[in-house]
Amino acid sequence: MDREKLYSLHATCARGFEPYLCRELAALGIAEASECGGGAQFRASFEQAMKVCLWSRMANKVEILLGDCYAVNDEAIYELGRKIDLSPWFSPDKTFCVHAHSSDPKFKNALFLSLKVKDGVVDNMRDVWGRRCSIDTERPDIVFNLTVVQRRARLYIELQGDGLSMRGYRRRQLAAPIRETLAASMIAASGWDGSTPFCDPMCGSGTLAIEAAMIATQTAPGIQRHFGFEKLPFFGDVESQWQAMRREARELARIGRKNFAGEIVARDIDAQALDIAQNNAQTAGLDSCIRFVAGSVLDYRANGVCVVTNPPYGERISVSGMELPEFYFQLGRHLRTFSDSSLTVISSAELLKKNMHMRPALRISTFNGPLACEVASYELGKKNRNGAADH
Repeated sequence: MDREKLYSLHATCARGFEPYLCRELAALGIAEASECGGGAQFRASFEQAMKVCLWSRMANKVEILLGDCYAVNDEAIYELGRKIDLSPWFSPDKTFCVHAHSSDPKFKNALFLSLKVKDGVVDNMRDVWGRRCSIDTERPDIVFNLTVVQRRARLYIELQGDGLSMRGYRRRQLAAPIRETLAASMIAASGWDGSTPFCDPMCGSGTLAIEAAMIATQTAPGIQRHFGFEKLPFFGDVESQWQAMRREARELARIGRKNFAGEIVARDIDAQALDIAQNNAQTAGLDSCIRFVAGSVLDYRANGVCVVTNPPYGERISVSGMELPEFYFQLGRHLRTFSDSSLTVISSAELLKKNMHMRPALRISTFNGPLACEVASYELGKKNRNGAADH
C-alpha cells in the first residue's frame, strides 16, 4: 500500500463533544479536523489512522471513506456498493456485514439501505473474484457503514472493530455504567490535566477514575485490545509500524505509572461497587494510581479538587432514602462548600437545572446510552460564578 497516501476519515464521538475530539485529533498530529454532527472529519495516512485508534480517548469509531454519491433513489445506493474498489480492503476469504444510518426523510428504512449496499458489494465481488464472500453479522472481519444525510450517501469501512469504548479493562460492571469514551470526554470538558487531585465520589464501576488514571499516566486507551484494521489484507505491509507504535505506547505507560505522583480517588457508598471498581482498575494495571474509599458523597469533603461524577438519574426513584430532587439539592448544597474546586457532572438537564442551585460555567447536551442528558461544569467556592454563596 502507499504509506504516503492521505485518506478521508470520519471519527464519531458523543454528541456535543465534537470540539474536544477535534482538539484531541490535533494533539495526535492530525493537521486539519472539522466538526460534523456526532464526530469529526479529517484526512490522514493509514499509519495516522492506526494511531488515532490506539490513542483517541473520545472517539467511538474511526472509519475510512470508500465512496460517496448523491442518492436520488435506491438504485444509487446499490451502485455505490457496486463501484467501490474492493481490492485494497477485501479478500475472498473475509466475512463482512453492512450497517446503515439515515437522517434523510427519503430513506427512512436503514435495514433496506443496508441490504441495497450489500447487494451492490456482493455483485461487485462476483465481478472481481467470481464469487461472493460470506455475511457474518456477529463477528465479521470487515464492517461497512453507510450514512445518508441530505441525499448524500457515504460508504465507509470501519477500522476499530469493536467500538473504541471497549478498552478491555471493564470485566465487571454495575447496571448502566457510563461508556468509557463518554467518561474521557467528561474529563476533557472538566479541564483536568492531572495537576490537581481528582475524585469521583460516586464511582460505580470505576470508569471515570480509571480513565483519569490513564490520562495522568499517558496510558493509551487501546493498549490492551485488538482492532479491526488488523484483519485487512494489506495489514502485513504496515504491521512493523503498528508493532513499533504499540511498543512505544507500552513504554510511555510504564514510565507514566512509575512516575505517577498525583491523587485520584474513587469513592462509593456501595461496597460491591468499590470491589468491582478496584478489580477493573487492577485489570487496567492502574489500581496503584487510584485510592478507593468507602463512604457517602455527602460525607466527602475536599478543597482544590476536580470532581467528575455520574450520579444516579433516569429510572432511579430514590438515593440514600431521598427522592432524586432532594438528593440533588443536598448534593449541590454540600459541594458548594468546597473551595478552589470544580465539579463536572452528567445527569438529566431537569435535575441539574431545578435542584443543584448553581450556575454552570459549561453545559453540553448529549446522550448516555439512550438517555438524553446534560454534562454541566461548575466552579465551586466562587460566589460570583456559582450564583450561590460559600458556606
